[in-house]
Amino acid sequence: MPAQLVLASASPRRLELLEKVGFAVKAMPAVIDESPHLDEMPDTFVKRIARSKVLTVVDRIQQTLYTDPDQLRLQRGLRRDTPLRWVLGADTVVVVDNDILGKPADHVEAAEMLTRLQGREHYVLTGFCLYDMQKSKEGIQAVQTNVRMKAMSPKEIEKYLSVGESMDKAGAYAIQGIGSYLVDSLVGSYTNVVGLPVCQVVEMMDEMNAHDILPY
Repeated sequence: MPAQLVLASASPRRLELLEKVGFAVKAMPAVIDESPHLDEMPDTFVKRIARSKVLTVVDRIQQTLYTDPDQLRLQRGLRRDTPLRWVLGADTVVVVDNDILGKPADHVEAAEMLTRLQGREHYVLTGFCLYDMQKSKEGIQAVQTNVRMKAMSPKEIEKYLSVGESMDKAGAYAIQGIGSYLVDSLVGSYTNVVGLPVCQVVEMMDEMNAHDILPY
């Protein structure tokens, strides 16, 4: 049984992707401000948010382990005997015309997003950060997948929105759900569009010697 991987996310899709591969995952969602900075590039944004989620959770774990203020100043990583060592965070956005589309705030915004995406290509960008609490080291990367949507009429968009799977999805569609029929084609990682580029995440784990959490 692999050691637990801490997932700094509330996303059930990321959790499911990791568990399907065989990871033992402990979900610890991070509540942070996910607003983009002025003129911030999409790849910079997703990497910054992913890293912020991770560091927020790392701090929470360390605060739990080290209640003595002197220890908090001196100890940057975890004790070697702690069962929790690796923390993974991610953030996914849809980008069209260099504009970042996150999760829609309401039905109207979801309809606007799909209207903008229909019949053309956009790209999905996921930034992820892997943090080694034992060594206080991190790896960070952004992965892009190009997606082309089918043409849709306003009636078809409304019909899809009535399904109810749009509100917690970047770009207002779920490629792993009923929204799969909206996607004409894609180039790149499919799991990246779902919320986590599993191939690239595992490659980073190999590079950072995270062999204790790998399921193989």
